[in-house]
Amino acid sequence: MKKAPVLKQFAGMWTLTHQPDIHNPKKEWSVEEKFRQAKKQGFDAMGVWAAPELFVPLAKKYKMDLVVYIDGNWKTYKERIDALAKMNPSRVNVQMLDHDTLPAEAVKLWLVIMDYAKKLGLADRMDLEVHRDTCTETPEKTYEIAKLYQQKTGKKIQMCFDFSHFAVVKHIGTPYRNRLLVERLDLTQKARQLHLRPFNGHHCQVPLTDGKGKISVEGKHYIEFVNDLIVAWLKAAKGGETLYVCPEFGPWCSTYGLTTFPDVWKDACLLRRETEKSWKKNLALWQKGALK
Repeated sequence: MKKAPVLKQFAGMWTLTHQPDIHNPKKEWSVEEKFRQAKKQGFDAMGVWAAPELFVPLAKKYKMDLVVYIDGNWKTYKERIDALAKMNPSRVNVQMLDHDTLPAEAVKLWLVIMDYAKKLGLADRMDLEVHRDTCTETPEKTYEIAKLYQQKTGKKIQMCFDFSHFAVVKHIGTPYRNRLLVERLDLTQKARQLHLRPFNGHHCQVPLTDGKGKISVEGKHYIEFVNDLIVAWLKAAKGGETLYVCPEFGPWCSTYGLTTFPDVWKDACLLRRETEKSWKKNLALWQKGALK
């Protein structure tokens, strides 16, 4: 029997900003308490920045993996990678360069970053994130980068998809799969890191719930997309792969979340549970060879 793919969900330190009371930052949980709360809620890993002295001891204490976020630019890429190399990260998330960076220039830097990461034994963990205000701001630029990278290396680029950005750029309506899981689906299926933030075609973040504990209409549309995304990913799985996903919500102070939104941490925990349910259901079908 084939070894099953594994889903690991990680909590973003970003989402935990000012928790548990966004209106009283003085009561914010300590970094260790954030690890403890995430573990309590069933998360397998934490999404953090490159600070080995701060996060490595906590990851060991709470037996959690680390997904490390860095910015990628010509001036600081070496020091960022040197720092994260001390953290034994499971995945590395790279937001690279700027919205006006041309794809050819982006590929030049990504090749340099990958070469340096390879020397440190990290090349297979590096994921270039799809994100606004970076070189992957639009589908056109993202897939041009992917094409140029493959032309130069003969390999497909490893990416982290956060489809909320493409959805806003293209004003995509439901069902989201009709636009987001068509073009270069092979790159989505190759991904080993995905960020899950509820969106619609006009907002890169919408609440999962209605503020009263029930999943909102927009939330139901998004959960449908998460299920479609899992199905698409599993269809290409050979067995034994590990997929890291982050149920991700920006806090109100980042302006991703608004002060009128329900608690983003509670929404993230609920999205983790909904994602796990979808994964278990579809994994059972994958194991039977019945996934459609």
